[in-house]
Amino acid sequence: MTTRRGACPTLSAPMKTGDGLLARIAPAHGALTPEKLAGIAKAAGRYGNGILEVTARGKLQIRGLTAESAPLFASEINALDLGPVDGFAVETAPLAPPPPLAERINAHVVERGYAALLAPKVSVTVDVGSALHLDAIGADIKLIMADDGQWLIGVGGNGATAHWLGVGDERVAGDRALAILDLLAQTGGRARDFTQAQKNALRVGLEPALQHPARADSAPVGRFALKDGENALGIALPFGQVAAEALVTLCDAASDAEEIRLAPRSGLLLIGLDAPRQEALSRAAEALGFVTDGHDPRLSIATCAGAPACASARFDAKALAAEAAAAGLPDGPFRLHLSACEKGCAQPAGPVVNLIAVEGGCTLSSVGAKPSERLRTFLIERGETLRAALLRKTG
Repeated sequence: MTTRRGACPTLSAPMKTGDGLLARIAPAHGALTPEKLAGIAKAAGRYGNGILEVTARGKLQIRGLTAESAPLFASEINALDLGPVDGFAVETAPLAPPPPLAERINAHVVERGYAALLAPKVSVTVDVGSALHLDAIGADIKLIMADDGQWLIGVGGNGATAHWLGVGDERVAGDRALAILDLLAQTGGRARDFTQAQKNALRVGLEPALQHPARADSAPVGRFALKDGENALGIALPFGQVAAEALVTLCDAASDAEEIRLAPRSGLLLIGLDAPRQEALSRAAEALGFVTDGHDPRLSIATCAGAPACASARFDAKALAAEAAAAGLPDGPFRLHLSACEKGCAQPAGPVVNLIAVEGGCTLSSVGAKPSERLRTFLIERGETLRAALLRKTG
């Protein structure tokens, strides 16, 4: 079980939650096939509560494990030959192979033994640019390749909030990234806490950079071009969750796909299918409850785990999200964020309306968005109703 303060759950060290132990894995590109994903789902049904999640960062989570079943589950997953699924790994965009720069950073962490020295949630994103970019994902180190092949490097934020140090070619930007990792390993801290003097020192060799231009955050739903001329079919898990049985059925229907990749915003990318098979699989996925339409309102709602999955939750966030989507909400150019406690988990980037459960009620706030009166009324009334219902059930 995870004991290191602030640590993220892994396969070997799952984390205690309201519905048991939670394990998280991140298979590398090329490692996950329909057969192997079905194997994970079947094991989740045997050893957990049968609920799997793909997170906003594109990681796979398995819920409801126990102290007795977690080692058995881990043994089955390791037997699937998925490669490394635990520990530090650079995050890359799902539509392109990991670039050499990402491999260089991963190798540096391994060679220096930094995995045990870095703060638990230190992360690095290396983004070569695509429809499914990583701008919305926060990281200690963000590297983004420009059209001219130069690399923009920033620290301590997402595409909108990171402090941009400058631009350089692949070698220079890589050198700076490794220097930042060296500093993080020495201090055990996070890049967001760097002093101005530290940031200035890290600019050595970089050219000045303007603020990173904003890019629209695309949902992982639809058909996406790959660099080799093929296309990937993207579908999403509704509110990030799926039952093991539904995932197994999907994998069986997609058995002829070459690969499945996890994508940010709870997506699955199915690769190696021709157009007729993509169309047939999209229909099958829709029948199973997956999100297959880029205009589906469920794509505009981000939720925490909620009750009963989280012991801190004051309402069932997934149930409220389903009600909101069925009512055609949110009804504006923003995302809706539902958090069943004050921690505000699953907060998305960009314009957002937040409903957060606190002691004694629910609070409504917004960032860069103006909620309609209909949305405001719905959220407060339904949020309070669900909160009160949970209090009666647990009181």
